[in-house]
Amino acid sequence: EQLAELKASYAWILLDLPAEDTPWTRAMLALADRVINVVVPDANCHIRLHQQTFPANTLFLLNQFSSVSKAQQDLHQLWFNSLHNLIPLTIHRDEAVAEALLNKQPLGEYRPQSLAAEGMVTFANWALINLREKA
Repeated sequence: EQLAELKASYAWILLDLPAEDTPWTRAMLALADRVINVVVPDANCHIRLHQQTFPANTLFLLNQFSSVSKAQQDLHQLWFNSLHNLIPLTIHRDEAVAEALLNKQPLGEYRPQSLAAEGMVTFANWALINLREKA
């Protein structure tokens, strides 16, 4: 009921849901037009990707990517070829994120030219172009 009221007033409603499978998270996921699952290129995340099922409307966003890591490059390539709904961009691992949090400032204000901030702007623009009216 409250979500319907919010949808009447806003074009986008973002919900940050916990990863654990509970009745509450299942109910919220069922109401979502799109689900964006943030994945980190490491062995733990790779194993977990294959131990659960995701709603059909799930997209995957690669976060904390380090282009100098051979293992992360390999996982990125593997996921690019095997995850059908992998968003075609990455958010880079960047110390500016930790610095912004320590300074209690949004990343885009603290270090707008950082790789992570630029990645988030790119993602926001991608979402505006690619997710509009496709939900």
